[in-house]
Amino acid sequence: MELKWLEDLAAVARLGHFARAAEARFVTQSALSRRIKALEQWAGAELVDRTEHPIRLTAAGTEFMSSASAIIKQAGEAQAAAANYARISERGITIACLHTLALNFLPQLVADLHRKIPPFEAAIVPETRTIEEYLYGLRNGTCDFFVCYNHAAIPFDVDVDDYPRLVISADRVLPFGNTEKFGGILDPASEQSIPLLDYGPTSIMSRVLRNVLDNAPFERRLRTVYRATLAESLATAAREGLGVAWLPESIAEHMRGDSGLDVISDDFSADLDIVIFSSRHNKRPSVRRVWDALSSENS
Repeated sequence: MELKWLEDLAAVARLGHFARAAEARFVTQSALSRRIKALEQWAGAELVDRTEHPIRLTAAGTEFMSSASAIIKQAGEAQAAAANYARISERGITIACLHTLALNFLPQLVADLHRKIPPFEAAIVPETRTIEEYLYGLRNGTCDFFVCYNHAAIPFDVDVDDYPRLVISADRVLPFGNTEKFGGILDPASEQSIPLLDYGPTSIMSRVLRNVLDNAPFERRLRTVYRATLAESLATAAREGLGVAWLPESIAEHMRGDSGLDVISDDFSADLDIVIFSSRHNKRPSVRRVWDALSSENS
């Protein structure tokens, strides 16, 4: 049994609808349904009455939910207490972020903040998580901020009252590769097969890439030859001449050096916002100072 299954059931009970609960949990409806079914198998009883609209808990589900709610609350409190011990200091902050942003953007951001407000300790936690898990970390206090890319292809339909956000910078995704091997390969007149360095399906950037490539004139010529979750891995593969990768410009610029990591085309790109999220429930003074400094700079 997993804690997120209990939280899924709580969302279904609160919203009375699988689709809305899936949106609130940042998963697909089919994934949510599978998890609820797995919870029912673990519990040994049907917990949700699927014949009712709006959906309601069964008698067994109502009884189960009373205990499950306590478990969710206690788990959150325990995790938050443990997170306090993991902080560098009381005035320190913890920033969860995409791995790509941890390499260059976060050190620059923290250094810039140190020039504007009293210095603070920062713990950067670059992990591969779902949006649901990042927001859960904000809610239970295991992280103070979440920094990520934002694009129309990335669904961030979150409650802005609970999770305020700020756009703090921008980036751009462009096709990179070795121009000696792949220059002109994206031209509509070309018939050359395009070796694609692709993002793994769980990567946030995979959604951006699908949006860029959807209905591109060369779409039928794409052939995935390498796949990885991290943009840095794709950048190295592109630099080694394995194919063409759509990379955040900031990463490509940092890794380019003297080797063959060049912009293949200025077309078929995507503009990205860099966004920081917090939680309105986080009242720690050091967190408020950072948020206020970012708000004044980006207002």
